[in-house]
Amino acid sequence: MRKALICVVVSGAQPQLGIREVELSVGALRLLDERVGLVEIEKEALDDILAKLYECVLLQEAILTKAWCTDPPTEPRFYAELAASADWSELAGSSFAVSVRKLGGYPQVSAVDLAAAVADGILRRCGNASVDLEEPKIRVRLVASRKAAIVGVLLLRRRGDRFRFRSKRYKPFKHPASLTPEDAKLLVNLSACRRVLLDPFCGSGSIVIEACLSGLEAVGLDVDRKAARGARDNLAAFSCDARGHVVVGDACMLPFRDCAFDAIATNPPYGRSAQLRSASGRSADECLTKEGFRVLKGEGRIAYVIPLSPRSGCDTAEGHVVRVHGGLARAFAVKAKEGAAHATGISRNGFVDAH
Repeated sequence: MRKALICVVVSGAQPQLGIREVELSVGALRLLDERVGLVEIEKEALDDILAKLYECVLLQEAILTKAWCTDPPTEPRFYAELAASADWSELAGSSFAVSVRKLGGYPQVSAVDLAAAVADGILRRCGNASVDLEEPKIRVRLVASRKAAIVGVLLLRRRGDRFRFRSKRYKPFKHPASLTPEDAKLLVNLSACRRVLLDPFCGSGSIVIEACLSGLEAVGLDVDRKAARGARDNLAAFSCDARGHVVVGDACMLPFRDCAFDAIATNPPYGRSAQLRSASGRSADECLTKEGFRVLKGEGRIAYVIPLSPRSGCDTAEGHVVRVHGGLARAFAVKAKEGAAHATGISRNGFVDAH
């Protein structure tokens, strides 16, 4: 079968988290930079891979790689030669335009000069192609950093505002601790759920909504009847009430049979709410470990949010975490069913692997 090399570029705000999210979707990447990775695929699987990448929250773009290198120099002529070394047969008789993305401001050459150099290299290799800056049929992309340079055909570029219409302001029921749709979708992706997902602290239903819109069946549970009713209203507002369900119940005494769900994605209560005890006498965190794993199948995962504070014992000074308010921040974590110990720290980008 024919092979293709796809380059992915993830958000600079949380690169390690973005790489993990992409790897859960399409497989292990060869990292060229902290934000850039390569994955080899079968060309026949390209549409399926792009559909999976489209669902990744922190993915910014995907490129069909034509040529790449590590530790690229600054001179524009190098990028012309890099482009000239590739096969551009799909540009024959067609028009193209080159756009440039410099990660970390490297190289310190104008994007216009770099684009012109790449275009020159392509035209040397494929003389019957033409440059059209207004309405090109094919968009060529150069991504460069101090560690790597990639040139290829731009396949996918995500809009930054794509979740805007599912934000809190558009929901009929609003919960003060509700997740943004981006964070809710990220938790769904990190859970690697295949079919049926549970959110045992569903609140306004943000995670259930994102799971349903991803094609999953999802069940939300909340001990607060008002929140459960509101979550149902939110599901109906986004046409998710066929795939999504909301149950009133205690997350520490889950009203579900063993092995009923493929994965859990949730945002447990933090601060004072985290200290509240259920009728079982267990805390929210204990419930995730005990009741959560009871209702999971096989190697089911729990993707959740860890609240962090100066007193939490986790080192927040080494990298990026998501700030909530005051001295409180949070990190994303994943627990596998086998080996469900608590996380003891966070990575530089707010992601924890709990082994």
